[in-house]
Amino acid sequence: MFDSANLEELSERGFIGAIASNSSGAIIDATSDDLEVFGSILGYISQVADMIGEPFGMDSIEEIQMAGTNTTAICIPQDGDCLGVLCSNRANTDEILGELIG
Repeated sequence: MFDSANLEELSERGFIGAIASNSSGAIIDATSDDLEVFGSILGYISQVADMIGEPFGMDSIEEIQMAGTNTTAICIPQDGDCLGVLCSNRANTDEILGELIG
C-alpha cells in the first residue's frame, strides 16, 4: 500500500509513519514495526468518531485528526479498513496524505 511513496522524502517533510489495519485491528501494511499499537486502536478511533458524529447528523466520518504537543495523528476510514498516519505538528499533512493515498 505504501510502496509507491518516497518515504525518505516524506520523512524530511515531517512524516513519521503510516499503518493500515482492518476493523478488528489486524495490520494490513505499515511503514515501520513501531506502529503496531497505533494500528491496533485505529478501528476503535473510527467507531468512536462515528458515535460522536451520529447525533449531529454526520453520516460518515471522512477523517479524524488528533494533535498532540509534537505529533499529529490522522485516521481515515476506508471501506471497512482504516489508514493511520503520524506526522510532526509542523508537517503539511494534506500534502503528505495526497502522496500516500493519492
